[in-house]
Amino acid sequence: MEERNKRNDLNVAGISQTAGGNFHRVSIDGMAKVNGNLDCTSMEVNGTLKMHGALNSESATINGMCTLNGPLTSSRVRVDGLTTINGDIHSPDLEVNGKCTVRGRVDGERIDIGGVIDVDGDVQCESLNVQGNIKISGFLNAGTVEIRLHTSSSAKEIGGERIDIRRKEQQSGFWKSIGLGGTPSFKASLIEGDEIVLEDTEADIVRGSNIHIGRGCNIRLVEYSGELEVDQDAKVGSSQRI
Repeated sequence: MEERNKRNDLNVAGISQTAGGNFHRVSIDGMAKVNGNLDCTSMEVNGTLKMHGALNSESATINGMCTLNGPLTSSRVRVDGLTTINGDIHSPDLEVNGKCTVRGRVDGERIDIGGVIDVDGDVQCESLNVQGNIKISGFLNAGTVEIRLHTSSSAKEIGGERIDIRRKEQQSGFWKSIGLGGTPSFKASLIEGDEIVLEDTEADIVRGSNIHIGRGCNIRLVEYSGELEVDQDAKVGSSQRI
């Protein structure tokens, strides 16, 4: 960190192209193309950035548009704009209020999604909080998972200690106004955890200790070792104590 503070800043206000390198602060207010790796203390994109290389930054804030063809490693990542990462994200603190597409895997500790995220690979973290829309093509492994459904979300499989997926009772003005993503619902092939609460969820197998299958669920098989509650407005093909 101290060594990074002695570096020069990189500020782009117009149109610029660079080979990358090591910088202190990077600020993109215009249009920038970076052909190489970037290592910096902080990056803020308010314009348009296209990178061909890896980004390593203490913090990364994207308010504009960013396409990164390479991995992103940062202590804190915040996406309020539109971002495509053709690589993996490694960040203890990831917050997405805009739209983020990840053509790789996501490793973190705390992930907060207030916008839209689409991940091709697996997601590993301590806590996942979703108040927006999420699509994970791979496996989601988290200590705690809390998802409030605004639209149609999905994951291939979920594993965690506490999994809580429920419908958002009142749609916010933003989600109501955009009208995208279908009705509030969640779909997964397998959901496995210690404590599980589900609403409006379609799954092949739900397996855990204490399970509540709420309204709008359609589950083929439930396997439980503790308590099982099934709402009268839910469909469960079969259940068995294990």
